[in-house]
Amino acid sequence: MPAPVHLLTGATSGLGLEAARHLLADPACRLIAGARRPDRAYALRGLAPADRLAILPLDLLSLESTMAFADLVAARLDGGRLASLAANAGLQFVGLPRLTRDGYDETFQANWLGHAVLIERMLPRLAPAAPVVLTASGTHDPTKREARMFGFRGGLFTGAERVARGDLDATASARQQGMDRYATSKLCAVLQVYALARRCGTDGPRFIAFDPGLMPGTGLARDRGAFEQWAWSNVMPLVARLVPGASTAARSGAAYAELLTGRAFARGTGLHVDYTLREIPSSRDSHRVDWQDELDLFARRTAQAVMN
Repeated sequence: MPAPVHLLTGATSGLGLEAARHLLADPACRLIAGARRPDRAYALRGLAPADRLAILPLDLLSLESTMAFADLVAARLDGGRLASLAANAGLQFVGLPRLTRDGYDETFQANWLGHAVLIERMLPRLAPAAPVVLTASGTHDPTKREARMFGFRGGLFTGAERVARGDLDATASARQQGMDRYATSKLCAVLQVYALARRCGTDGPRFIAFDPGLMPGTGLARDRGAFEQWAWSNVMPLVARLVPGASTAARSGAAYAELLTGRAFARGTGLHVDYTLREIPSSRDSHRVDWQDELDLFARRTAQAVMN
């Protein structure tokens, strides 16, 4: 029986690195990871020899790079199938919208659209019942008290075309707009999980949205000011145990690996799961079937345009 091959983005640090560590602890596992600078992925590269770990160039802010990465993955598989796909890489830009060369808001493209295009390209390469896990966030839900404590007010889905431009609430401060775009990109991830689950049915891959919880100390605050970065990395990890919904990269990464291997939730699709490996409710907005369908159509059209 061939060794299982897992595909993981955002594996060079934080949550993704910990998930990779747990996956590669199994000597039978092979991992393909995407990285903007593979030559600098030192921590990841040290987890396994080259015959079990391939680190390929991937810049989710470029759809051309995303498709080139997908083609490299397909070539590596050589007719085989992926045991799982983890759409984990993510960024949080605080400030006014910035557009990529493809014309999309950077947060939207890095956190959701690039992954959506990658998933479309990889669907034929996924083994039956393979878990496809998208990293979500409690910030997408306006009723999450712990998210509101940090200034998030939930995802603001204003239509796929407007969200793609970062056009959400121009009356908000630049900082709030940045936080809104992040929360909205995570709402898009949950909407897409439900849309893909309906589209692919029970005979195809299984789709899961994973909420890793609040993880102080990870690189999520790297676009913030110097003091906020320092506090996030040095103060918040000390007080996180007192904050509801807080986890660590190690704990959440271990849970992520359990989902990817199928040791947790071996059945079922269209799930929203947290770092304790419990199925939890997602926001009311995430269940809007019209929004799910609109976003799914946007992803499919974008992927088709890039592939052509």
